[in-house]
Amino acid sequence: MSEKNISFSNIVSTPTLSSWAQAYNAGKLFAVLSLKGELAEATGDDQGLGAIGKKILNNLEQEFFTLETKDLRAIKSAIEITAQKIPENIESSFVVSAIVNNIAYLFVLNKGRVNLKREDKLGTIIDGEKDDDKLKASSGFLKDNDIIILQTDQFTDLVSEDRLSSSLDHQKPEEISEILAPYIHEAEEGGAAAVIIEYKEEKETFEEDKIKETEYVEDVVGDKEEIKEQTLAEEAEEQKEEIEIPYRQKSSYFSNLKEKVKMPRLRIAHSKKIYLTIAVIILIVLVTSIFLAYKNQQDAKVKATFAQYYSPAEKKYEEGQALIDLNQGLARDSFLSSQKTLNEAKTKLPKGSGQEKQVLELLAKVESALQETSGIETSNAKEVSLNESTLLSFEKNHSGSYFFEAERNIYYIDDKGVNVSDGTTSKTIITNNSDWDTPGGLSLYFGNIYVLDKKDGILKFVSESYDKSQYFSGTSPNLEKASSIAIDGSIWILFSDGTISKFTKGTADSFNVSGLETKLLNPTRIYTNLDSNNVYILDNGNSRIVVLGKDGGYKAQYQSGVLKQAKDFDVKETLKQIFVLSGGKLYQIDLK
Repeated sequence: MSEKNISFSNIVSTPTLSSWAQAYNAGKLFAVLSLKGELAEATGDDQGLGAIGKKILNNLEQEFFTLETKDLRAIKSAIEITAQKIPENIESSFVVSAIVNNIAYLFVLNKGRVNLKREDKLGTIIDGEKDDDKLKASSGFLKDNDIIILQTDQFTDLVSEDRLSSSLDHQKPEEISEILAPYIHEAEEGGAAAVIIEYKEEKETFEEDKIKETEYVEDVVGDKEEIKEQTLAEEAEEQKEEIEIPYRQKSSYFSNLKEKVKMPRLRIAHSKKIYLTIAVIILIVLVTSIFLAYKNQQDAKVKATFAQYYSPAEKKYEEGQALIDLNQGLARDSFLSSQKTLNEAKTKLPKGSGQEKQVLELLAKVESALQETSGIETSNAKEVSLNESTLLSFEKNHSGSYFFEAERNIYYIDDKGVNVSDGTTSKTIITNNSDWDTPGGLSLYFGNIYVLDKKDGILKFVSESYDKSQYFSGTSPNLEKASSIAIDGSIWILFSDGTISKFTKGTADSFNVSGLETKLLNPTRIYTNLDSNNVYILDNGNSRIVVLGKDGGYKAQYQSGVLKQAKDFDVKETLKQIFVLSGGKLYQIDLK
Protein backbone atom coordinates (compact mmCIF):
# COMPACT_ATOMS: atom_id res chain seq x y z
CA MET A 1 0.00 0.00 0.00
CA SER A 2 1.55 3.33 -1.05
CA GLU A 3 1.24 6.49 1.01
CA LYS A 4 -0.65 8.18 -1.84
CA ASN A 5 -3.87 6.71 -0.50
CA ILE A 6 -3.45 8.53 2.84
CA SER A 7 -3.90 12.27 3.30
CA PHE A 8 -3.86 14.16 6.57
CA SER A 9 -3.77 17.58 8.22
CA ASN A 10 -2.84 18.87 11.69
CA ILE A 11 -4.36 21.33 14.15
CA VAL A 12 -2.09 22.56 16.97
CA SER A 13 -2.69 25.34 19.48
CA THR A 14 -0.09 27.95 20.42
CA PRO A 15 1.93 26.75 23.46
CA THR A 16 1.84 28.60 26.78
CA LEU A 17 4.25 28.60 29.73
CA SER A 18 2.34 25.78 31.39
CA SER A 19 0.98 23.77 28.44
CA TRP A 20 2.30 22.50 25.12
CA ALA A 21 1.03 20.25 22.33
CA GLN A 22 2.25 18.80 19.06
CA ALA A 23 0.83 16.83 16.13
CA TYR A 24 3.34 14.39 14.63
CA ASN A 25 3.72 12.29 11.48
CA ALA A 26 6.44 10.02 10.08
CA GLY A 27 5.37 7.82 7.18
CA LYS A 28 2.22 6.04 8.35
CA LEU A 29 2.82 6.76 12.04
CA PHE A 30 0.67 9.57 13.50
CA ALA A 31 0.46 10.98 17.03
CA VAL A 32 -0.77 13.89 19.09
CA LEU A 33 0.84 14.72 22.43
CA SER A 34 0.05 17.37 25.04
CA LEU A 35 1.98 18.16 28.22
CA LYS A 36 0.82 20.35 31.08
CA GLY A 37 2.80 21.64 34.07
CA GLU A 38 5.02 24.43 35.36
CA LEU A 39 8.28 22.83 34.17
CA ALA A 40 8.97 25.26 31.32
CA GLU A 41 8.82 28.37 33.51
CA ALA A 42 10.93 26.78 36.22
CA THR A 43 13.78 25.32 34.19
CA GLY A 44 14.04 27.27 30.92
CA ASP A 45 13.81 26.27 27.26
CA ASP A 46 16.44 23.51 27.35
CA GLN A 47 14.36 21.48 29.78
CA GLY A 48 10.92 22.96 29.02
CA LEU A 49 7.77 21.16 27.99
CA GLY A 50 8.58 21.60 24.30
CA ALA A 51 12.03 20.02 24.64
CA ILE A 52 10.61 17.12 26.66
CA GLY A 53 7.78 16.62 24.17
CA LYS A 54 10.13 16.51 21.18
CA LYS A 55 12.32 13.92 22.92
CA ILE A 56 9.24 11.77 23.57
CA LEU A 57 8.14 11.94 19.91
CA ASN A 58 11.68 11.24 18.69
CA ASN A 59 11.82 8.23 20.97
CA LEU A 60 8.45 7.02 19.60
CA GLU A 61 9.84 7.24 16.06
CA GLN A 62 12.96 5.25 16.97
CA GLU A 63 11.01 2.56 18.82
CA PHE A 64 8.42 2.21 15.99
CA PHE A 65 10.76 2.06 13.01
CA THR A 66 13.06 -0.48 14.67
CA LEU A 67 10.17 -2.96 15.07
CA GLU A 68 10.69 -6.04 12.92
CA THR A 69 6.99 -6.90 13.05
CA LYS A 70 4.46 -4.10 13.30
CA ASP A 71 1.38 -5.62 14.94
CA LEU A 72 -0.78 -4.57 17.89
CA ARG A 73 1.42 -6.13 20.56
CA ALA A 74 4.69 -4.81 19.16
CA ILE A 75 3.43 -1.26 18.58
CA LYS A 76 1.81 -1.18 22.02
CA SER A 77 5.09 -2.21 23.61
CA ALA A 78 6.93 0.55 21.71
CA ILE A 79 4.46 3.16 22.96
CA GLU A 80 4.67 1.91 26.55
CA ILE A 81 8.49 2.22 26.42
CA THR A 82 8.12 5.75 25.02
CA ALA A 83 5.59 6.74 27.70
CA GLN A 84 8.18 6.01 30.40
CA LYS A 85 10.00 9.16 29.25
CA ILE A 86 7.08 11.37 30.41
CA PRO A 87 8.02 12.95 33.80
CA GLU A 88 5.75 11.97 36.71
CA ASN A 89 4.99 15.60 37.60
CA ILE A 90 3.71 16.40 34.09
CA GLU A 91 0.08 15.84 33.06
CA SER A 92 -0.09 14.30 29.57
CA SER A 93 -2.44 13.21 26.80
CA PHE A 94 -0.92 10.81 24.23
CA VAL A 95 -2.83 9.45 21.21
CA VAL A 96 -1.14 7.34 18.50
CA SER A 97 -2.21 5.70 15.21
CA ALA A 98 -0.19 3.44 12.92
CA ILE A 99 -1.57 2.30 9.55
CA VAL A 100 -0.03 -0.96 8.36
CA ASN A 101 -1.37 -2.13 4.99
CA ASN A 102 -5.11 -1.57 5.44
CA ILE A 103 -5.17 -2.06 9.23
CA ALA A 104 -5.38 0.86 11.67
CA TYR A 105 -3.76 0.37 15.10
CA LEU A 106 -5.00 2.96 17.61
CA PHE A 107 -3.81 3.82 21.14
CA VAL A 108 -4.74 6.32 23.89
CA LEU A 109 -2.83 7.03 27.11
CA ASN A 110 -4.62 9.12 29.76
CA LYS A 111 -7.44 11.39 28.59
CA GLY A 112 -7.74 11.64 24.79
CA ARG A 113 -10.01 10.39 22.03
CA VAL A 114 -10.04 8.63 18.67
CA ASN A 115 -13.08 9.09 16.39
CA LEU A 116 -13.84 7.36 13.09
CA LYS A 117 -16.14 8.72 10.38
CA ARG A 118 -17.41 5.99 8.03
CA GLU A 119 -19.92 6.95 5.37
CA ASP A 120 -22.40 9.20 7.26
CA LYS A 121 -21.67 7.89 10.76
CA LEU A 122 -19.24 9.29 13.34
CA GLY A 123 -18.26 6.88 16.09
CA THR A 124 -15.86 6.88 19.05
CA ILE A 125 -13.25 4.10 18.94
CA ILE A 126 -11.36 4.93 22.17
CA ASP A 127 -12.20 7.51 24.83
CA GLY A 128 -9.37 7.72 27.38
CA GLU A 129 -9.76 8.69 31.00
CA LYS A 130 -7.67 11.19 32.93
CA ASP A 131 -4.97 9.74 35.23
CA ASP A 132 -5.50 6.29 33.73
CA ASP A 133 -1.93 5.12 33.14
CA LYS A 134 -3.11 1.99 31.33
CA LEU A 135 -2.61 2.22 27.56
CA LYS A 136 -5.90 1.59 25.72
CA ALA A 137 -5.61 -0.11 22.31
CA SER A 138 -7.84 -1.00 19.37
CA SER A 139 -7.38 -2.13 15.78
CA GLY A 140 -9.39 -2.97 12.69
CA PHE A 141 -9.56 -2.90 8.90
CA LEU A 142 -10.13 0.41 7.12
CA LYS A 143 -12.67 1.11 4.37
CA ASP A 144 -12.53 3.51 1.47
CA ASN A 145 -13.02 7.19 2.52
CA ASP A 146 -12.66 6.44 6.26
CA ILE A 147 -11.56 9.46 8.31
CA ILE A 148 -9.69 9.00 11.62
CA ILE A 149 -9.42 11.89 14.10
CA LEU A 150 -6.75 11.73 16.87
CA GLN A 151 -7.41 14.30 19.63
CA THR A 152 -5.76 15.43 22.88
CA ASP A 153 -7.98 15.98 25.90
CA GLN A 154 -7.95 19.79 25.55
CA PHE A 155 -9.01 19.48 21.91
CA THR A 156 -12.01 17.34 22.90
CA ASP A 157 -12.95 19.97 25.50
CA LEU A 158 -12.91 22.74 22.89
CA VAL A 159 -14.51 20.88 19.96
CA SER A 160 -17.77 19.10 20.71
CA GLU A 161 -18.67 15.88 18.91
CA ASP A 162 -21.57 17.64 17.10
CA ARG A 163 -19.26 20.39 15.83
CA LEU A 164 -16.71 17.82 14.78
CA SER A 165 -19.34 15.77 12.95
CA SER A 166 -20.68 18.77 11.01
CA SER A 167 -17.20 19.84 9.90
CA LEU A 168 -16.40 16.39 8.48
CA ASP A 169 -19.18 16.32 5.88
CA HIS A 170 -17.71 15.93 2.38
CA GLN A 171 -14.52 17.77 3.31
CA LYS A 172 -10.85 17.01 2.75
CA PRO A 173 -8.52 16.92 5.81
CA GLU A 174 -6.98 20.33 5.07
CA GLU A 175 -10.44 21.90 4.71
CA ILE A 176 -11.57 20.32 7.98
CA SER A 177 -8.52 21.85 9.71
CA GLU A 178 -9.40 25.29 8.36
CA ILE A 179 -12.91 24.99 9.77
CA LEU A 180 -11.83 23.84 13.25
CA ALA A 181 -8.61 25.84 13.73
CA PRO A 182 -10.33 29.13 14.75
CA TYR A 183 -12.05 27.40 17.71
CA ILE A 184 -8.65 26.20 18.96
CA HIS A 185 -6.71 29.44 18.55
CA GLU A 186 -9.45 31.63 20.04
CA ALA A 187 -9.42 29.58 23.24
CA GLU A 188 -5.65 30.12 23.82
CA GLU A 189 -5.31 26.62 25.27
CA GLY A 190 -1.73 25.42 24.73
CA GLY A 191 -2.50 21.71 24.98
CA ALA A 192 -4.98 21.27 22.10
CA ALA A 193 -3.87 19.20 19.10
CA ALA A 194 -5.47 16.89 16.53
CA VAL A 195 -4.55 14.90 13.42
CA ILE A 196 -7.19 14.25 10.74
CA ILE A 197 -6.38 11.26 8.51
CA GLU A 198 -8.28 10.22 5.38
CA TYR A 199 -7.83 6.72 3.95
CA LYS A 200 -8.44 5.84 0.28
CA GLU A 201 -8.67 2.25 -0.92
CA GLU A 202 -6.44 1.21 -3.81
CA LYS A 203 -8.34 -0.34 -6.73
CA GLU A 204 -7.52 -3.79 -8.16
CA THR A 205 -7.03 -4.17 -11.97
CA PHE A 206 -8.44 -7.68 -12.42
CA GLU A 207 -12.08 -8.04 -11.48
CA GLU A 208 -12.03 -11.88 -11.53
CA ASP A 209 -9.22 -11.96 -8.92
CA LYS A 210 -10.39 -9.08 -6.78
CA ILE A 211 -10.04 -9.84 -3.07
CA LYS A 212 -13.23 -9.55 -1.10
CA GLU A 213 -13.34 -6.63 1.21
CA THR A 214 -12.91 -7.45 4.90
CA GLU A 215 -15.52 -5.79 7.01
CA TYR A 216 -14.46 -3.57 9.92
CA VAL A 217 -15.63 -4.81 13.29
CA GLU A 218 -18.52 -2.69 14.50
CA ASP A 219 -20.64 -2.64 17.59
CA VAL A 220 -23.78 -0.50 17.74
CA VAL A 221 -24.79 0.28 21.32
CA GLY A 222 -28.27 1.84 21.64
CA ASP A 223 -28.49 4.91 19.36
CA LYS A 224 -24.72 5.45 19.31
CA GLU A 225 -22.57 3.69 16.70
CA GLU A 226 -19.18 2.80 18.13
CA ILE A 227 -16.37 0.64 16.78
CA LYS A 228 -15.74 -2.05 19.34
CA GLU A 229 -12.37 -2.16 21.06
CA GLN A 230 -10.87 -5.62 20.61
CA THR A 231 -8.74 -7.53 23.06
CA LEU A 232 -5.28 -8.59 21.95
CA ALA A 233 -6.33 -12.22 21.65
CA GLU A 234 -9.47 -11.41 19.60
CA GLU A 235 -7.54 -9.12 17.27
CA ALA A 236 -4.86 -11.74 16.64
CA GLU A 237 -7.43 -14.46 15.80
CA GLU A 238 -9.49 -12.19 13.54
CA GLN A 239 -6.44 -11.04 11.62
CA LYS A 240 -5.34 -14.63 11.17
CA GLU A 241 -8.75 -15.69 9.79
CA GLU A 242 -9.37 -12.68 7.56
CA ILE A 243 -5.86 -12.25 6.14
CA GLU A 244 -5.19 -15.90 5.30
CA ILE A 245 -8.18 -16.16 2.90
CA PRO A 246 -7.02 -13.41 0.51
CA TYR A 247 -3.53 -14.88 0.64
CA ARG A 248 -4.83 -18.25 -0.62
CA GLN A 249 -6.77 -16.49 -3.35
CA LYS A 250 -3.63 -14.71 -4.54
CA SER A 251 -1.62 -17.93 -4.39
CA SER A 252 -4.24 -19.66 -6.54
CA TYR A 253 -4.05 -16.89 -9.12
CA PHE A 254 -0.28 -17.02 -9.28
CA SER A 255 -0.40 -20.85 -9.53
CA ASN A 256 -2.74 -20.66 -12.53
CA LEU A 257 -0.52 -18.05 -14.10
CA LYS A 258 2.49 -20.33 -13.66
CA GLU A 259 0.68 -23.17 -15.43
CA LYS A 260 -0.11 -20.83 -18.30
CA VAL A 261 3.51 -19.81 -18.65
CA LYS A 262 4.62 -23.47 -18.75
CA MET A 263 2.51 -24.20 -21.86
CA PRO A 264 4.17 -22.21 -24.69
CA ARG A 265 3.18 -24.79 -27.36
CA LEU A 266 -0.55 -24.26 -26.88
CA ARG A 267 -2.21 -22.10 -29.44
CA ILE A 268 -3.21 -18.96 -27.54
CA ALA A 269 -5.26 -16.20 -29.00
CA HIS A 270 -3.49 -12.88 -29.57
CA SER A 271 -5.71 -11.06 -27.07
CA LYS A 272 -4.94 -13.66 -24.39
CA LYS A 273 -1.23 -13.30 -25.08
CA ILE A 274 -1.55 -9.59 -24.35
CA TYR A 275 -3.34 -10.29 -21.06
CA LEU A 276 -0.74 -12.92 -20.18
CA THR A 277 2.10 -10.50 -20.87
CA ILE A 278 0.45 -7.83 -18.74
CA ALA A 279 -0.02 -10.37 -15.94
CA VAL A 280 3.69 -11.29 -16.02
CA ILE A 281 4.66 -7.62 -15.94
CA ILE A 282 2.36 -7.02 -12.98
CA LEU A 283 3.84 -10.01 -11.18
CA ILE A 284 7.36 -8.67 -11.72
CA VAL A 285 6.31 -5.23 -10.49
CA LEU A 286 4.62 -6.77 -7.43
CA VAL A 287 7.67 -8.84 -6.49
CA THR A 288 9.93 -5.82 -7.01
CA SER A 289 7.66 -3.65 -4.88
CA ILE A 290 7.67 -6.19 -2.05
CA PHE A 291 11.45 -6.42 -2.21
CA LEU A 292 11.88 -2.63 -2.21
CA ALA A 293 9.41 -2.24 0.66
CA TYR A 294 11.33 -4.80 2.71
CA LYS A 295 14.63 -3.16 1.84
CA ASN A 296 13.31 0.27 2.83
CA GLN A 297 12.08 -1.16 6.14
CA GLN A 298 15.48 -2.69 6.86
CA ASP A 299 17.26 0.52 5.85
CA ALA A 300 15.05 2.54 8.20
CA LYS A 301 15.82 0.13 11.02
CA VAL A 302 19.57 0.35 10.40
CA LYS A 303 19.45 4.16 10.24
CA ALA A 304 17.53 4.36 13.51
CA THR A 305 20.00 2.03 15.24
CA PHE A 306 22.95 3.98 13.84
CA ALA A 307 21.53 7.30 15.09
CA GLN A 308 20.84 5.79 18.52
CA TYR A 309 24.51 4.90 19.07
CA TYR A 310 26.72 7.01 16.80
CA SER A 311 25.71 10.53 17.89
CA PRO A 312 26.21 9.94 21.66
CA ALA A 313 29.54 8.19 20.99
CA GLU A 314 30.75 11.03 18.75
CA LYS A 315 29.74 13.60 21.38
CA LYS A 316 31.71 11.76 24.09
CA TYR A 317 34.75 11.54 21.79
CA GLU A 318 34.64 15.30 21.13
CA GLU A 319 34.28 15.96 24.88
CA GLY A 320 37.39 13.86 25.51
CA GLN A 321 39.40 15.75 22.90
CA ALA A 322 38.45 19.05 24.52
CA LEU A 323 39.56 17.78 27.96
CA ILE A 324 42.95 16.30 26.99
CA ASP A 325 44.97 19.41 27.87
CA LEU A 326 42.85 20.21 30.94
CA ASN A 327 42.38 16.84 32.64
CA GLN A 328 43.52 13.61 31.03
CA GLY A 329 41.63 11.54 33.60
CA LEU A 330 38.30 13.10 32.63
CA ALA A 331 39.28 12.87 28.96
CA ARG A 332 39.82 9.12 29.35
CA ASP A 333 36.42 8.78 31.04
CA SER A 334 34.82 10.34 27.95
CA PHE A 335 36.84 8.15 25.56
CA LEU A 336 35.97 5.00 27.52
CA SER A 337 32.26 5.89 27.42
CA SER A 338 32.48 6.44 23.66
CA GLN A 339 34.33 3.15 23.19
CA LYS A 340 31.67 1.21 25.12
CA THR A 341 28.85 2.71 23.03
CA LEU A 342 30.62 2.01 19.72
CA ASN A 343 31.43 -1.60 20.64
CA GLU A 344 27.75 -2.16 21.38
CA ALA A 345 26.79 -0.52 18.06
CA LYS A 346 29.10 -2.91 16.14
CA THR A 347 27.02 -5.90 17.20
CA LYS A 348 23.75 -4.33 16.01
CA LEU A 349 24.71 -3.05 12.54
CA PRO A 350 24.95 -5.17 9.34
CA LYS A 351 28.45 -6.32 8.43
CA GLY A 352 29.91 -4.29 5.61
CA SER A 353 27.26 -1.56 5.77
CA GLY A 354 28.14 2.11 5.46
CA GLN A 355 26.95 2.70 9.00
CA GLU A 356 29.27 -0.02 10.35
CA LYS A 357 32.16 1.56 8.45
CA GLN A 358 31.48 4.93 10.13
CA VAL A 359 31.31 3.28 13.55
CA LEU A 360 34.62 1.46 12.99
CA GLU A 361 36.32 4.66 11.81
CA LEU A 362 35.22 6.55 14.92
CA LEU A 363 36.17 3.58 17.12
CA ALA A 364 39.69 3.66 15.67
CA LYS A 365 39.97 7.35 16.60
CA VAL A 366 38.70 6.65 20.12
CA GLU A 367 41.14 3.79 20.70
CA SER A 368 43.99 5.92 19.38
CA ALA A 369 43.02 8.69 21.82
CA LEU A 370 42.88 6.16 24.67
CA GLN A 371 46.37 4.99 23.80
CA GLU A 372 47.67 8.55 23.74
CA THR A 373 46.18 9.33 27.14
CA SER A 374 46.86 5.96 28.77
CA GLY A 375 50.10 7.06 30.44
CA ILE A 376 51.13 3.38 30.57
CA GLU A 377 54.89 2.86 30.80
CA THR A 378 56.35 -0.64 30.66
CA SER A 379 59.32 0.04 32.89
CA ASN A 380 62.63 -1.74 32.82
CA ALA A 381 63.13 -1.71 36.59
CA LYS A 382 66.89 -1.86 37.16
CA GLU A 383 68.50 -3.30 40.27
CA VAL A 384 70.48 -0.75 42.31
CA SER A 385 72.41 -0.66 45.55
CA LEU A 386 70.41 -0.71 48.79
CA ASN A 387 72.18 2.52 49.75
CA GLU A 388 70.06 4.40 47.20
CA SER A 389 67.09 4.37 49.63
CA THR A 390 67.73 4.74 53.35
CA LEU A 391 64.12 3.85 54.14
CA LEU A 392 63.95 0.61 52.12
CA SER A 393 67.47 -0.45 53.13
CA PHE A 394 66.46 -0.15 56.81
CA GLU A 395 63.16 -1.94 56.14
CA LYS A 396 64.98 -4.90 54.55
CA ASN A 397 67.11 -5.44 57.64
CA HIS A 398 64.51 -4.88 60.37
CA SER A 399 61.25 -6.54 61.30
CA GLY A 400 58.12 -4.45 61.42
CA SER A 401 54.85 -3.87 59.60
CA TYR A 402 55.03 -0.20 58.51
CA PHE A 403 58.02 2.12 58.00
CA PHE A 404 58.19 5.90 57.53
CA GLU A 405 61.13 8.28 57.00
CA ALA A 406 61.14 11.83 58.40
CA GLU A 407 63.99 14.22 59.23
CA ARG A 408 66.64 11.52 58.60
CA ASN A 409 65.01 9.20 61.12
CA ILE A 410 63.12 5.98 60.43
CA TYR A 411 59.85 5.35 62.30
CA TYR A 412 58.33 1.87 62.33
CA ILE A 413 55.81 -0.34 64.13
CA ASP A 414 56.67 -3.72 65.65
CA ASP A 415 55.26 -5.89 68.45
CA LYS A 416 56.42 -3.42 71.14
CA GLY A 417 54.99 -0.24 69.65
CA VAL A 418 56.27 2.66 67.56
CA ASN A 419 60.06 2.88 67.30
CA VAL A 420 62.49 5.47 65.92
CA SER A 421 66.01 4.88 64.59
CA ASP A 422 68.75 7.19 63.40
CA GLY A 423 70.19 4.34 61.36
CA THR A 424 72.48 3.12 64.14
CA THR A 425 70.38 2.74 67.28
CA SER A 426 66.64 2.29 67.82
CA LYS A 427 64.35 3.05 70.71
CA THR A 428 60.64 2.64 71.46
CA ILE A 429 58.91 6.01 71.74
CA ILE A 430 55.30 4.80 72.03
CA THR A 431 54.64 1.56 73.87
CA ASN A 432 51.54 -0.28 72.73
CA ASN A 433 49.63 -0.75 75.98
CA SER A 434 46.65 -2.26 74.16
CA ASP A 435 46.25 1.08 72.36
CA TRP A 436 45.84 -0.64 69.00
CA ASP A 437 45.01 -4.16 67.97
CA THR A 438 45.87 -4.60 64.28
CA PRO A 439 47.90 -1.76 62.69
CA GLY A 440 46.94 -0.76 59.13
CA GLY A 441 49.25 2.20 58.57
CA LEU A 442 51.80 4.61 60.04
CA SER A 443 52.57 8.25 59.13
CA LEU A 444 53.99 11.49 60.56
CA TYR A 445 52.83 15.06 60.06
CA PHE A 446 54.54 18.04 61.77
CA GLY A 447 56.00 15.76 64.44
CA ASN A 448 52.67 14.10 65.30
CA ILE A 449 52.52 10.34 64.84
CA TYR A 450 49.40 8.71 63.37
CA VAL A 451 48.70 5.00 63.81
CA LEU A 452 45.79 3.43 61.92
CA ASP A 453 44.12 0.67 63.90
CA LYS A 454 41.83 -1.51 61.76
CA LYS A 455 39.56 -2.01 64.76
CA ASP A 456 39.39 1.34 66.59
CA GLY A 457 40.18 4.03 63.99
CA ILE A 458 43.19 6.40 63.74
CA LEU A 459 45.17 7.25 66.86
CA LYS A 460 47.02 10.58 67.02
CA PHE A 461 50.09 10.88 69.29
CA VAL A 462 51.11 14.51 69.79
CA SER A 463 54.85 15.18 69.34
CA GLU A 464 57.29 14.98 72.29
CA SER A 465 54.69 14.05 74.94
CA TYR A 466 52.96 11.58 72.60
CA ASP A 467 49.64 12.09 74.31
CA LYS A 468 47.03 9.89 72.67
CA SER A 469 43.79 11.14 71.08
CA GLN A 470 41.28 9.93 68.48
CA TYR A 471 41.53 11.53 65.03
CA PHE A 472 37.83 10.92 64.36
CA SER A 473 35.65 12.94 66.71
CA GLY A 474 32.58 10.82 66.04
CA THR A 475 32.11 7.23 64.95
CA SER A 476 35.14 5.88 63.13
CA PRO A 477 34.62 4.53 59.58
CA ASN A 478 35.08 0.83 58.91
CA LEU A 479 38.85 0.31 58.50
CA GLU A 480 39.01 -3.50 58.48
CA LYS A 481 40.36 -3.55 54.91
CA ALA A 482 42.78 -0.61 55.32
CA SER A 483 46.28 -1.38 54.03
CA SER A 484 48.15 1.96 54.19
CA ILE A 485 47.86 5.68 54.97
CA ALA A 486 49.59 8.88 53.83
CA ILE A 487 49.25 12.48 55.06
CA ASP A 488 49.59 15.83 53.26
CA GLY A 489 47.35 17.83 55.61
CA SER A 490 44.53 15.45 54.76
CA ILE A 491 44.71 11.75 55.58
CA TRP A 492 44.58 9.34 52.63
CA ILE A 493 43.54 5.76 53.38
CA LEU A 494 44.13 2.93 50.90
CA PHE A 495 41.97 -0.21 51.20
CA SER A 496 42.82 -3.69 49.94
CA ASP A 497 39.66 -3.74 47.77
CA GLY A 498 41.09 -0.87 45.69
CA THR A 499 39.09 2.01 47.17
CA ILE A 500 40.66 5.23 48.48
CA SER A 501 39.21 7.54 51.14
CA LYS A 502 40.31 11.08 52.01
CA PHE A 503 39.64 12.82 55.34
CA THR A 504 40.34 16.41 56.37
CA LYS A 505 40.07 17.33 60.05
CA GLY A 506 38.25 14.08 60.67
CA THR A 507 35.59 14.70 58.01
CA ALA A 508 35.31 12.64 54.83
CA ASP A 509 36.04 14.51 51.60
CA SER A 510 34.41 13.75 48.27
CA PHE A 511 37.04 11.80 46.32
CA ASN A 512 36.67 9.54 43.28
CA VAL A 513 39.23 8.00 40.96
CA SER A 514 38.51 8.80 37.30
CA GLY A 515 40.09 7.72 34.02
CA LEU A 516 41.69 4.54 35.39
CA GLU A 517 40.71 1.83 32.91
CA THR A 518 41.82 -1.18 35.01
CA LYS A 519 40.75 -1.09 38.66
CA LEU A 520 43.24 -1.49 41.51
CA LEU A 521 43.75 -5.12 42.53
CA ASN A 522 45.10 -5.89 46.00
CA PRO A 523 47.04 -2.60 46.46
CA THR A 524 49.31 -2.44 49.52
CA ARG A 525 50.89 1.03 49.85
CA ILE A 526 49.92 4.66 49.20
CA TYR A 527 52.33 7.60 49.14
CA THR A 528 51.94 11.38 49.13
CA ASN A 529 53.03 14.31 51.30
CA LEU A 530 52.69 18.06 51.61
CA ASP A 531 55.29 18.72 48.90
CA SER A 532 54.10 16.05 46.47
CA ASN A 533 51.97 16.97 43.47
CA ASN A 534 50.51 13.49 43.07
CA VAL A 535 49.31 10.38 44.88
CA TYR A 536 51.15 7.10 44.21
CA ILE A 537 49.71 3.61 44.76
CA LEU A 538 51.61 0.31 44.77
CA ASP A 539 49.13 -1.99 42.96
CA ASN A 540 50.62 -5.45 43.46
CA GLY A 541 47.71 -7.28 41.85
CA ASN A 542 48.36 -5.57 38.50
CA SER A 543 52.18 -5.35 38.85
CA ARG A 544 52.21 -1.57 38.61
CA ILE A 545 52.51 1.78 40.36
CA VAL A 546 49.59 4.10 39.58
CA VAL A 547 49.94 7.89 39.60
CA LEU A 548 46.85 10.00 40.36
CA GLY A 549 46.34 13.74 40.67
CA LYS A 550 45.08 14.89 44.04
CA ASP A 551 41.69 15.46 42.42
CA GLY A 552 41.53 11.71 41.64
CA GLY A 553 42.25 12.10 37.92
CA TYR A 554 44.39 9.35 36.40
CA LYS A 555 47.84 10.49 35.18
CA ALA A 556 50.11 7.51 34.51
CA GLN A 557 51.10 3.99 35.46
CA TYR A 558 54.41 2.13 35.53
CA GLN A 559 54.36 -1.61 34.96
CA SER A 560 57.09 -4.09 35.87
CA GLY A 561 57.26 -7.73 36.91
CA VAL A 562 59.15 -6.89 40.12
CA LEU A 563 56.09 -4.98 41.41
CA LYS A 564 54.05 -8.18 41.77
CA GLN A 565 55.90 -9.20 44.96
CA ALA A 566 57.03 -5.71 46.03
CA LYS A 567 56.94 -5.11 49.79
CA ASP A 568 57.18 -1.32 49.81
CA PHE A 569 58.25 1.65 47.68
CA ASP A 570 59.87 5.05 48.16
CA VAL A 571 59.06 8.02 45.88
CA LYS A 572 61.58 10.77 45.10
CA GLU A 573 59.33 13.04 43.06
CA THR A 574 61.82 15.91 42.60
CA LEU A 575 64.43 13.43 41.30
CA LYS A 576 61.79 11.66 39.15
CA GLN A 577 62.67 8.30 40.74
CA ILE A 578 60.80 5.51 42.49
CA PHE A 579 62.65 2.86 44.50
CA VAL A 580 61.00 -0.52 45.06
CA LEU A 581 61.87 -3.21 47.64
CA SER A 582 61.05 -6.60 46.10
CA GLY A 583 62.47 -10.04 46.91
CA GLY A 584 65.08 -8.54 49.24
CA LYS A 585 66.48 -6.40 46.39
CA LEU A 586 66.20 -2.71 45.53
CA TYR A 587 65.01 -1.58 42.09
CA GLN A 588 64.81 1.86 40.49
CA ILE A 589 62.02 3.06 38.14
CA ASP A 590 62.43 6.42 36.38
CA LEU A 591 59.42 8.75 36.26
CA LYS A 592 58.54 10.46 32.97
